[in-house]
Amino acid sequence: MNAGTFIKDKLWPFLAGVSSALVMVLAFFIPSIQDQYDRYQSRKIITRYENLGNDFYKEERYDMAEQAYQKAFELSESKRLDIEIKRLDAKINRINMNPTWGAAPPEDLEEIDFQYLLHLEKGKDKDRVAILNSYGLFLADAKKGKEAEQAFKEAMLLDSTNVMAYVNLGNLYDQQGKKEWALLKYLQAIRLDSSNGRAHYNLGLLYAEQDSLTKAKHEFWQALKADSTDTDALQQYNQVLQQLGEAIPPAR
Repeated sequence: MNAGTFIKDKLWPFLAGVSSALVMVLAFFIPSIQDQYDRYQSRKIITRYENLGNDFYKEERYDMAEQAYQKAFELSESKRLDIEIKRLDAKINRINMNPTWGAAPPEDLEEIDFQYLLHLEKGKDKDRVAILNSYGLFLADAKKGKEAEQAFKEAMLLDSTNVMAYVNLGNLYDQQGKKEWALLKYLQAIRLDSSNGRAHYNLGLLYAEQDSLTKAKHEFWQALKADSTDTDALQQYNQVLQQLGEAIPPAR
């Protein structure tokens, strides 16, 4: 055996060993790379659904926002708690899609949804105020007046400038026949925000009920100034004008 043959004999097993090791390395890394790519694509899709939910939420289309967040959460294999919080937030806000006080809440909305979200948002006062307002509406619709009052008052404690908490509490007192208390809350809401149409409208209804028609007329007019498309305020305004014997202005 010459020296060249010896080197070849030694080199061949070595190269074969390197090739085997390379195959093993590639076998290990190729699925890993594929997994990373799949996760990347999955994250892109999740983000798209989440952004879609964000857009629907801003447009106050809470039912569609909830569905988009639900899809994103499912695609995350139920690991993205931040998306689940957004989904719950959209779900409870569906109670605000019908502005009529005392309207039945969505059938699939449960008290545990509010409790769960309040727990998750502990320490975030601004977020908790919005949740408490929606929770109070839910409790009022469920004829749990005492609990609803507590929810609205807790919202006020967290943010004494939150107008809707005053309006909602005023509505609750009005529903309970506590007219003077309702009047006080509506006036407080208007002092906080003189352009709040809901506060003016509800105060106008209270004045009309008490036959204070001139005051009612003023409040309904203020509600229309806040939102010229408010058909309820327009109807009430025209009705008060008729009762006062005043001419109804022509429709624009």
